[in-house]
Amino acid sequence: MRTLGLLALVGLAGCSKSGFGENVQKDVIARMESARPSITGCYAEALKIDRKLRGMIVLKFEAAASTGAFTGVQVLRDDMGDPPLQKCVVDAVGSLKLATPQKSKLSITYPLDFAPVK
Repeated sequence: MRTLGLLALVGLAGCSKSGFGENVQKDVIARMESARPSITGCYAEALKIDRKLRGMIVLKFEAAASTGAFTGVQVLRDDMGDPPLQKCVVDAVGSLKLATPQKSKLSITYPLDFAPVK
């Protein structure tokens, strides 16, 4: 029996040059990990239509100053070309916020690599 899932490369792109402290990087990664079930659900729905769907979506967004809310979520790259999947992922990430908000806004680029898992 085939299990649908998501293999996501969840790392902060260019984090060594981002100027973010280690704690901020960990916070961003933890927030994105908390969205994994929602994002996995988005992908599972897309796989029902195209079971061979795979590729990368690269997101760009900001963590707002003082609130840490993820705002302005945009897709920089979408290898799959699936608008419903893209919207679902953007909505999931747009509902997040940092556990420890920063004094200034942060610009974040975040890649997600999608592949069916057996």
